[in-house]
Formats: sequence, C-alpha cells, structure tokens
Amino acid sequence: MGDLSVGNRLDAVRAVWTEATDSEREYAKTRIIHQRVVRLTGLTRVDRLGLRRAQGYHKCGSGVDEDWVTAFRVLGRRDGVWVELAAAEGLERPVDGSWTWFELGGADVDGVIVELRGCGIDRGWTPWNLATGALRLEGERRTALAPRLERKLHVAACDLGGLPEGVEASREDGCVRYRAGDYTVGFRLDRPGLSWLSLGTETEAGLAQNLLWTSPIAFHQGPQLRPVGAAAVVAPTVRCVIDGTVAVKGNEVVYDVFAGDQHYRLAWRVRKDGLELEVERTATVDTEAWHATAWRMAFRNSVSPTHAIGALRREGETGGLTGPVWLNAPGFGTWRITPTGSEADVRCESWRKEDRNVVELQVGQSSTAAGTYRLPAGRFLGRFELRPERPPERLRDEAPAAVKRALARTFFTAPTFRADIGGLSNSGVSMPCPICMDTWSAVLPRLGRWAPGPGGDPMELLRVTVERWLEDGPGYAAGRLLHHGRLNEADDEYLMTGAAALRGVGDYLNEAADETWFADHETIIRSKIEAARARDLDGDGLIESPYRTGVSGTAQWSTCWLDVTSFGWKDAWANAILHGALRSLAEGFRRFGATGTAEELEAWQARLRASYRSTFWNDATGWLAGWRCRAGRLHDYAFLPVNGCAVHEGLLSADEGRAVMERLLAEAERVKLPDPALGLPINLWKIPDEDLADIMQGYPFGYYQNGGRTHSQSRHTIMALYAVGLDREADAWLERLCVGLAEARVFGGNQSGVDWRDWDDRPCGYEGLLTDQFGILEAILYRWGRSGTTSA
Repeated sequence: MGDLSVGNRLDAVRAVWTEATDSEREYAKTRIIHQRVVRLTGLTRVDRLGLRRAQGYHKCGSGVDEDWVTAFRVLGRRDGVWVELAAAEGLERPVDGSWTWFELGGADVDGVIVELRGCGIDRGWTPWNLATGALRLEGERRTALAPRLERKLHVAACDLGGLPEGVEASREDGCVRYRAGDYTVGFRLDRPGLSWLSLGTETEAGLAQNLLWTSPIAFHQGPQLRPVGAAAVVAPTVRCVIDGTVAVKGNEVVYDVFAGDQHYRLAWRVRKDGLELEVERTATVDTEAWHATAWRMAFRNSVSPTHAIGALRREGETGGLTGPVWLNAPGFGTWRITPTGSEADVRCESWRKEDRNVVELQVGQSSTAAGTYRLPAGRFLGRFELRPERPPERLRDEAPAAVKRALARTFFTAPTFRADIGGLSNSGVSMPCPICMDTWSAVLPRLGRWAPGPGGDPMELLRVTVERWLEDGPGYAAGRLLHHGRLNEADDEYLMTGAAALRGVGDYLNEAADETWFADHETIIRSKIEAARARDLDGDGLIESPYRTGVSGTAQWSTCWLDVTSFGWKDAWANAILHGALRSLAEGFRRFGATGTAEELEAWQARLRASYRSTFWNDATGWLAGWRCRAGRLHDYAFLPVNGCAVHEGLLSADEGRAVMERLLAEAERVKLPDPALGLPINLWKIPDEDLADIMQGYPFGYYQNGGRTHSQSRHTIMALYAVGLDREADAWLERLCVGLAEARVFGGNQSGVDWRDWDDRPCGYEGLLTDQFGILEAILYRWGRSGTTSA
C-alpha cells in the first residue's frame, strides 16, 4: 500500500516492554524487545515464517554487526483472540544468506505479531534493525485491501470575535491561528489537528518558526486510529474516514468527530497563559487497536530535536509517561503538559529517519501485553493543560547575565530523555549513550527537583538510565560486539563506557538510592565492577583494551568518548573517569554498610593513582598525554579535557595540577584559540592521520574531533581550573561558553552540525545537539549555584 512514497505499509516494527518468561530468567524482569507486526485489513492465511541474519543494533561506527534471532514467538488473531502459532528458543546462527523456515499451519488470522524475544548479540534486548531485516512471512491474503478514503469535516462555525485579552486570531489557508502570550497555535479546519505550534519563551523570534512536522501528503497530527483486523480509520495518509464538524467560537475550537466505532469531542481553549484540551471519548463496543490516540502532535527534529521528560511507564508499546510531562524544544522553550483524570495518559516516540518526534495524548485506552491498545466501550473524559514553562531559579543574584540566560535556555534541554528507549539519550532523536553517564550524574543532582512527584525529579531519570545499563540494555558503545565470530562486551573496547557508567552508579548510590534499591541491584553492580576489574590486564590498576591498541597507522576507533581518534590500550581519559568512579562506588558501598567492598575499591583506586602519572606524564610538554599505545608510545596532542579530568579527579598533586593547567592556558594563547563562546577544542594540536580512524583522515585541523570547538566535555577543563584555584581564568572561559548557550548558537536542529565549530566558526558537527554539551551546567551550578547545587 505504498503510495507517493508516504510509507503506508501493512507491516510495522514496534518497541514494547515485556516481562521475562520462566525460560528468560537470565534477562531483566522487564526489558524492551521489538516486534514486526502485520496490520491486516481482513482474514489472511499465514503459512510460514523465515528467519535470516540481518543488521543488529548499530553500536559503533567502526563496524556493522550482523545479528540473528535466537528466540521468537508468532501470535495470530482469530475471532478476536491472540493465539500462539509458533515459537522457538535456542536457535543457532543461520548460514550467511540462508533462510530458516518455521511452519505456521496455514492459519486464517486478521493480525500477526512476530515477537523477537532473543538474539545472538544482545540476548534479551532484540533490536529494531533485526526486526526490520531478518523476517519473511509467507501466506495468502483472502480479502481485498481497503480503498483510499479521506473525508473532510464540516465547518459549523468560524467566529473569531470576543477573544479574551492577550489573544489574537486570524483565518488563513484553511486554518485558524492564534497568537497568545509566549506561543502561537494553529488548527486545521478540514480535519482535527494542529497546523502550527511555536514557542517564544526563550526568544520572541521563536514565534516565527513552526515546530510541527508538516507535509502536503501526510498529516501526523490529531486523532489516530487503526483497529486490529480492519482498515485504518484515521491515519496520516490514504485513510481519514471521519464524519463531523469543527466549530470555532472566539478562543474555542471544538471538533466533534465520528471515527469508526469511536466518537471524539475534542475541545480546545486558547488562553494567554496556555492551552487546554478536553477530550470525551464515547464508544458502544470494545475495540482493539494497533494504534490509537485522541490527539497527536508531531514535531520536526531538523528544526528542534524535542524530548519529553516525565515518569517512565514500563508497559505495552514503549514511550509511555505519567504526567506531568515537560516537552522541551531546544532553542525555543518548554511546554508543561498536565493530564488530569485517571483516563488521561501521555506517550512519546522518536522517528529519526522520518525527521519526526511525536507526543500523543491518550484518553480511555490501555496497553495490552501484546503491545496493542484496548479501547473499552463507554464514556471517558480526560483533560490536558499545556503551559509554557520557565525553569526554576537556581543561580545566585550576582551571577553574570550570560550565565543566567545560558542556564535558563538549557535547564530542561540538558536531561535528554527518551521514553521510547527507556532512558537518557544522546539527544531526543538519538540513541542511548551510557558513555555519557558521568556527565548526567555530574549535572542532574545539581538541577534539583523542579516539581513534586517522580516526573519532576531528575534523579529518577538517572535511576532508570543506570538500570538500563545494569540490565544490559544496548546503546552507542554499549552492549556486546561481534569480532570474527566471537562476542565481547563493548566496554572492552570503549573503556570509557564502563568507567562512566560505574561513576553514574556510584553517584546514584550516594545521591538517591535507598536500601531496597541497593539490595535489588547489589549483585549486578558487583558483577559490573568485576568486569571492569578484569580489564586491568597487567595488574597496575589501570584498565586496558586488548582490541583497541592505540598504535599509529591502525586506523582504529577509540577507547573513549572521542570515538574517531585512535585512543587505545592505556587511555588517560577513561582511567581518570574510572578513578572517580571507584571513589564514588566506595562511598556508596560504605553508605550501605558494605565496608569490606568499599576498602577493596579504595585499594584499587590507590593502585590506579600510583600508576597513572608515570604512565601518561609527558616530560616534553609538562602535562598528560592522551594515551599510551600497546607499543609503549605516548600520544600527546594537548588534550584539554583529558588533563582537566585528571586534575579535577585529583590524579596529580595540587601544585602540579595547577602547573599543568597554567601550561595549557599558555598553549591555548600561543595557538590563538578562538573565542570559547562556540566551544573549546578537545585538542590544541593537530592529530596526524595515522592516529585517527579512517573516516576522520584527510580533514584539516579544526574540523570536528581534530581540534573542532565544542561545549561537549568542556566541563572537565573548567572544573579543573576551579579545582586548582585558577578562578579568574575559569570564570572568563565559563562566561564565554555560556554566551554560546545563551544565544542557542551551539545546539540546534538534528543534523545541523552546530554542535561542533571549526576555528572560522563554521559548523562541522553532525547531530546538532549532543547531551554532553550540557555537562558545562556542572560548572555553572558549582560556581554560581544557590545552596544545594554547588557540591563539588
């Protein structure tokens, strides 16, 4: 059913929360798996399912791993009941290019769910890519596909008079648009949905930019309904089978819509201080749906990579949040969405390739274990308030204006949460990256609770993200990798992932964990510590990678966050973070009475510290090199955050740490470092091609990770300056860094590239926004934070 390249398919891939079965006891109690579903429009005979190898979770740009299904279950719906058609466990890796077939018995069904419950690489966390490429379902359709059918609403009234104070309105292009306070909103008249939404809490210029995803051939706004076993009723394209009216009276827009077996009354009110939506859903029969929502808002990520912050719900299709929810549009502002009534829910999902993030407001429906939705018969009411929200005051009055504005524009941007993956992410449209866990644990405790309940507690975001890593949830540089048929932990290559994640665990133990949480997770935390200890391959306290050797000319990727630079073997940055992690873990274990473990961790920390300086010190420069390769050679390109991290973590004496930072400041002046408003370079000297991954070779100095300027990881440099008493220099750089944040010049739409700048100020990045850019909030809140936000 693909028409005009709009992707209107019968099949779809979905992520769902699932409970571990009796045969899955080695997996987490709840985890995310992926399904391939076939949304049939009538009875179809299904004969057999084929499995083959396909691309797995893409954890690292250095290679693409082919994964395979080890366990699956096929469900088919007969007479309104889901029955198991086939299942298997313990499957072997298929021969390359071959299909393995499983008979389904020729059953007649009106819906199919293929659950991928296990895979060869990531075990219980089956990936989207595998569900997309590894399956073939054969059978015969017995009913014709539904014809295209799109209807329009009748405009019962459109009277824009009698508007309340502070609200203006106009009608144009088949829509009505309101300007009210800090936002502008538009409503379609031909079908229910928003046509425009802009936010100007951060800058009035934001009102001129529509944040919504719009297209002349697809409408991803408003109600959506696709029943199981029948054609879609309301979908973005091809099907919009509705009857009803829209009535506009002053600041009220009311849609009265009949859609299949559902009757929706959707009443919007536009006020100066925000929007209100009252939803009434009425039905005379129970309905099961692949997808249903009373109101969807889809946002364009290339304008702003939105993300929603709230309390995670681990049930059904992923993305569920318990309100209130804070919807942040980086560079524009934040909406607070407050659902009221037991029937009102919020769900969020990211579609990176489609340049779209969605927020769904659901009323009177519930998730099933299969990942579908139940819409019971009856009358259900829900109400949602959408208010532009400004962050709480966290800085002292004497903080510079640029610093205050920087925090105001990044407070809700820094917690880059994705409900549909179950944790913090690289951005609202990117992937999990536990290699940044130390950044999150440095910033989130300092933000402080901004509202009552778990949704307004940043430590809840850290908790679920820590748990995802502890439970082996994959991510960038996290999970398992396949090398020549042999599996190893990604942490064995990306040494910094395990170190950063352990720092997050330690900080959570100290900041927020209770006795119950510690008891529930103690065993897995200990196993992660032992896995890290095993990476000390020569007994000197430092961890090494046997896979990433750091030898020049190998074109290898990295052991640390600077992923396309050939850090390897002994990594000064990863080991500096590990040093802090061991200290934090020791304090955490001691807090819960595990004194013996705390002493063991402190002994390891002391052993690491004793080896650190002699391993990485460069007499020729008077500072620390980036790594010592397996051939024994130091690789030193004047790395600012590497030295900053080591100094801040106390791996050098106070006097020597100060001398190191003074030398790097002098070197920055010598090489004529540009204004830090657009960021600081990771390295002050050019890295030659022989110490870069292949995709970074050939570019000039100042491009991306070879001297490009970024706010990412800059917190280490600034915190080190403060740690050694160079407050004046730290203040000067920090204030300039805050200018870039205050003007929203260094983060923006997905793939805008403004997250990195060359020395001529041109963008040279790729995402547009990176979560670790906002690690600098640690320094902001340390230096200028009010009481309770300044702990070092």
